[in-house]
Amino acid sequence: MDILQLEHFLAVVDERSFTRAAERLYRTQSALSQSVKKLEEEIGAPLFARDVHEVSLTEAGRVLVDYARRMISLRDEATHKLGRLKSLESGALSIAAHESAAVYLLPGPIRAYLEQYPHVKVGIYRNRLEEIPSRVMDRAVEVGFVKEEPAFRELQWVDVHSDKMVLIASPNHPLVSRPRVCIRDLDGVPFVVHHLCSSTEDIIARLFDKYESNLNVVAELWSFENIKTFVHEDVGLAIVPRVTVLHELRDGVIAEIPVEEIKIPRRTVMIFRPNYLSDSAMELIKLVKRLSSGRSGRDDLGMKQESLLSA
Repeated sequence: MDILQLEHFLAVVDERSFTRAAERLYRTQSALSQSVKKLEEEIGAPLFARDVHEVSLTEAGRVLVDYARRMISLRDEATHKLGRLKSLESGALSIAAHESAAVYLLPGPIRAYLEQYPHVKVGIYRNRLEEIPSRVMDRAVEVGFVKEEPAFRELQWVDVHSDKMVLIASPNHPLVSRPRVCIRDLDGVPFVVHHLCSSTEDIIARLFDKYESNLNVVAELWSFENIKTFVHEDVGLAIVPRVTVLHELRDGVIAEIPVEEIKIPRRTVMIFRPNYLSDSAMELIKLVKRLSSGRSGRDDLGMKQESLLSA
């Protein structure tokens, strides 16, 4: 009997629906149904009556609920106590993060963390945004960095960073010298985009549609570093999180073009599952909370970004 199957079973019990449970667990409904079906095959009895609109428990299901909750609770307790046996002198810490957090936000805090705990081995794994909450839920990693609070009730979150999307160009681009630029001025202008940031690209595309302008995408690239190179070489403009270009803007390698209609906030949220955290993970969470609260009195986005980067 697999613990993950029991968690899937309890999610259906709590939500009273395979559809809602699948959404909560970031699984497809078919994958969730297969997991529960395998559990039923192992037990040798159906757990849900599926002949009604909302699923209801069979007698076997009602018996299993209490045991499943106790088994998961015991698993969490044992894992927590065993995790604490790993001293911060030799522990490990696993983090999942989207690209801008992994590359531009975390180096400063991780440097400060390793100055305190030099023997902890830190692993940062870059993941697609939609995958990170489920990786934290499944304990593949202990801490995740995403753009919004998670749907999982089991996860806690802390707002750690505020940013905004900005339009960037080569310093030699003719639009840079214009006193005022609006979306309609960007009609047909070549753009390069991040092929993994589809949700952001959709927001930008809708913004262009609103002002009846053509978003002319000439290249889809795989990283913000790659995008910055293409922009610097004047292949096209790009709309990126400001934190990704702080150094280039400071050095004049890339120029920012203010556009009043581009008002796209971008958050970074730290997520974790509180019922199982190693000492090493708890110390990182404390550090990030402290750095974040130290920035909370500043209103300027750039000052917030510089503060976290130079932590």
